[in-house]
Amino acid sequence: MKELIGIGVALITPFKEDFSVDVAGLKNVVNYNIDNGIDYLVILGTTAESATL
Repeated sequence: MKELIGIGVALITPFKEDFSVDVAGLKNVVNYNIDNGIDYLVILGTTAESATL
């Protein structure tokens, strides 16, 4: 397993009113973090609403 080095962010999963994933919103969140120097993204962690997905 690789060691994670740097700053990581646990992403939220944005949803639309019908509970489908807001893909455009998710792209914005990902790009914002990348553009601001985040080294890695944590997906489907404790903040990603795994049960809803």
